[in-house]
Amino acid sequence: MGSDIESLKQRIQAARGEIPADLVLKGGRIVNLFSGNILEGDVAVSDGVIVGIGLPYQGKTEVDVSGRWLIPGLMDGHLHIESSMLSPSRMAAALLVHGTTAVVADPHEIANVMGLDGVRYMLEDSRDIPFDIFFMAPSCVPATHLETSGATLTAMDLAHLLDEPRILGLAEMMNFPGLLMGDPQVLEKLVRFQDRLVDGHCPMLSGYDLQAYLSVRIGSDHESTVPEEALEKMESGMMLMIREGTSARDLEALLPLVTERNRDRFCFVSDDLHAEDIQERGHLNFVLKRAIQWGLDPVTAIRLATVNPAAYFGLKWRGAIAPGYRADLVVLNDLERVDVAAVYKDGREVVRDGELMVPEWNPSGSSLGPWGR
Repeated sequence: MGSDIESLKQRIQAARGEIPADLVLKGGRIVNLFSGNILEGDVAVSDGVIVGIGLPYQGKTEVDVSGRWLIPGLMDGHLHIESSMLSPSRMAAALLVHGTTAVVADPHEIANVMGLDGVRYMLEDSRDIPFDIFFMAPSCVPATHLETSGATLTAMDLAHLLDEPRILGLAEMMNFPGLLMGDPQVLEKLVRFQDRLVDGHCPMLSGYDLQAYLSVRIGSDHESTVPEEALEKMESGMMLMIREGTSARDLEALLPLVTERNRDRFCFVSDDLHAEDIQERGHLNFVLKRAIQWGLDPVTAIRLATVNPAAYFGLKWRGAIAPGYRADLVVLNDLERVDVAAVYKDGREVVRDGELMVPEWNPSGSSLGPWGR
């Protein structure tokens, strides 16, 4: 308790300018997602938390970012890490250099092979790294009764994951036919996770069936491919996840739906993303660049990869540059090209000029010392 009080005191003193902050990014162009404006000034960080913006601050470490843009760390709201053929820790390293600092993953594919042991491996390999990987509990293992899988996960099996703080809810409910028919095994999973988020997966579902699907409080969909389908789902309350990955690329078709009035109801996701695509084109920075090229306002585009997914998943104090928010920050050389110059995770520099600044990064996923939570 005493150390927590002292930490808060130091934050307050740093925010008031009474003591130097741990880090100050000086003179940047701050993308403010609350007003939609670009503010010029400093960003001060203490104890891994942003303590002040806009005003002049002094820091133990000061970095001149004048002429550059500051945006929050990017967040992918739906990703299958296994499709990259990388371990979670190695994928994290690959994504960091492109400005991504967090993902929400569905370990459905490894669970189909290894069951809960596979999910636990993903959790362990992503523990104590300078990157946040959250998970949704895989809802459909096996994906269908027509396949032979290495495991079956019942509602009781999934209940073992409820105490894991990085399990945010139930992953994409692919078995929408079973749900609509009232399959007791499907409904039991929904009951177990009734106080958590439940992601959707319901391609081409419409009309009465869509309303029934949503009546059990399913919150998102990433399977829409045409505007009419996406609009009906969004207007019925779903968070519309616009995919732009390797196998599915829906950005061009769905981007015109995003307006000033409904911009909070969309976010960008990858779903499946192969390692060569990460290397050749990037991650969400590529999606943002393309969205901006196709006419989306840059500040709105950034919302869809930061504060919107953070709000949907209930990840408080993430996704924006403001006092009290986690100091996950990306420095851009150019806003419209989303050209990443540096990345800070919890106020520590992890990427500079495209290079990882984490010498202790360990591919095995074992503890990384100072990065431990």
